[in-house]
Amino acid sequence: MPSMPSAEEPLTPLQMGINGLKLLFAMSPLIALFYIVYTGFEDEEVEQLKRKKKGDFEMDGHAE
Repeated sequence: MPSMPSAEEPLTPLQMGINGLKLLFAMSPLIALFYIVYTGFEDEEVEQLKRKKKGDFEMDGHAE
């Protein structure tokens, strides 16, 4: 079953759906990458709080 018909034959709805799914699967890595980059950043206040917490620890229970 060829994915693209010749110039005389119009695209059927099934062929259009298959081609749409192929396009979606081909673009899915880019969509996932953009989603990760878009949602990967936090607010500046949250970042500052995490950086402040990073050095605020105690080593209770360690006998060194």
